[in-house]
Order: sequence, then structure tokens, then C-alpha cells
Amino acid sequence: MCGQCGFILKGSGLIGQLLTASESAMVHRGPDSTGFALYGEEPVEDRIVVRARLAQELNSNQVIQDIEHNVTAVQGSFVSEPQMTNGVKNSGTFLRLLVDFSGSPALLLEAIESVDGVYVHSMGRRLEIIKDVGTAEEVATCHGVVDFIGTHGLAHSRLATESTVDVELSHPFWARPYLDVAIVHNGQLTNYYKMRHLMSQRKLKFLTGNDSELIAVYIAEQLSEGRTLREALWKSIADLDGVFTYLLATETAIGCATDPLAIKPLVVTEVDGTVAMATEEQALRQVFDAELVTEYVREGSVAVWPAATVAKRGESVHSA
Repeated sequence: MCGQCGFILKGSGLIGQLLTASESAMVHRGPDSTGFALYGEEPVEDRIVVRARLAQELNSNQVIQDIEHNVTAVQGSFVSEPQMTNGVKNSGTFLRLLVDFSGSPALLLEAIESVDGVYVHSMGRRLEIIKDVGTAEEVATCHGVVDFIGTHGLAHSRLATESTVDVELSHPFWARPYLDVAIVHNGQLTNYYKMRHLMSQRKLKFLTGNDSELIAVYIAEQLSEGRTLREALWKSIADLDGVFTYLLATETAIGCATDPLAIKPLVVTEVDGTVAMATEEQALRQVFDAELVTEYVREGSVAVWPAATVAKRGESVHSA
């Protein structure tokens, strides 16, 4: 099951509102949890947006003090007051930080997550991952997703078939520690453990045991080695076994890849310069009044759609 969608606007707009409406139409596919990967407007040099969750039993004020102490120790600083939101169903406290930092993203990630009970969901110049237990409308309302202004984004509704209903296991997944790379995925990898073993030998790290997170880190590694997004997507079809249709977003594009059978569908349309893709066509019709011309992504294929142009920044992973 599970439902996923993505939108690319001509410029900046209410990307959160579009993703919420489209994903709400697929609630039957995954009522357990919902998540959004949102790409904001033009980034600010040497500033990183951090989204994280604090475990339920923690004292939020003390945790923020500990995080700030660690961030300062690695030559970073808070640009503004941290923002905190309580989760939908007693799922903990969610934290948004804007950090002035010019060093290695891996160093900043380690500084933040060295505080017990802190789980970083995303880091980026533009990317913000917001995910929680509950439906798209519940999560979007609780976390202010509908008001988010940006250029492109992804969303996912999850049905927990092989693991517990848990925020960290919800989609989207961030490709830690690479900035601005996020994935939503429908399917299952059969060579997950082999791939994870090989990637761990290369010192790559993961927050969860979810196979979708592995795909995100895999693609980000390919991009960091100089491959274009299209090249990395094609390579994933050769290297990954199993059933998969996934959408992967970077600061500058959204791409997709399907396995050689394409059992999990993805339909794409373009209306007045807005590109949209979703698991079900009716999720696209939820947001467009015009009659749609749609196309299904074929088996064993890739596609890349460029997002609104932004300048390359810092150590973000970019695509061409």
C-alpha cells in the first residue's frame, strides 16, 4: 500500500497546501503516519535548517540548552529562538532550529544527536522534513504544513506492514548527513541487508532499519561522487533488488525510479508549468480543476524534473 506524491511549482507558492490536499486523497493507502519533505525559498549562506524530534520523557528546555552547548562547541550558533511543537498523538516534541554553521554537516549532526533522546529528521539549506503519526490533515494542521511556502516537495502516507507505527520509521527519509536530499518510497528491497553491510563498511550511517532510508543515502553518496541525479537513479535500478517506485528530491530537482516490473504505480501530469506526480490519479485531480493529461512512469525507468533554479550552496548535494 502506501501513497506518495510530489509537486514542482514554477516558482514559490503554497507547496504545503498542495501536498496536503493530494496526500489526503490517499489516506486509505496509509493512515498510520504522514510526512512531508518541503523545500523552502532561496537559502541563506552558511545557515542550516534542522528538524528533529525529542523523545516524550525529555525536558524540552534542558534538551535545547544541551543542544545549543554542543552546537557552540563545533563553532555554530542559533540564528533565532528554537521553535517547538507538540506531536499529534503524544508522539513527543518536535523542534525546528535555524543554525549558523559553515562546517561539515556530519559534525553538526553528531553534535545535536549526541544529546540523548534527540532524533534529527532533516538538515538542509532549504529542506525541512515534517512527519508524525496520523493522517495528512492531522499532521499538516498540527505542524503548520499548509502555510509552508516553497518551490517543490514530497509527501507520503504510510501503512505499517512490517514494523511498528513510529515517527522515525515514517517517510520521508533524509539522506544523512548529506544536506537537502529526501526520499519517499513505495515497495520493499530484498537485498537491503547486503547493501547496508556494504554501505556501513564505507562509514555511511543510518537512523533506522528502513530500506527507504538506505535508498536515500545510496543516491546521495552517488551524487557526492559527481554523478548526476539521472545517472544515480539509473545505477540504483542495477544495484537494488526488489519492488520499488520512489521519488527522491534534492535542492534542485525531483527524480523517480522504478524497478523492472513497476508493480507500484506512479502517474505524472503537468498543468500550467506545475509538475505533479502521485501513486493514484485521483490524488492529482484533488488539486487541479482542469482536465488532466497523465502518463504512468514505465517499468525499469527513471525521470528527472528540475525545480526552480537556486544557487549552489555549501556542502549540499546537487543534481543536473
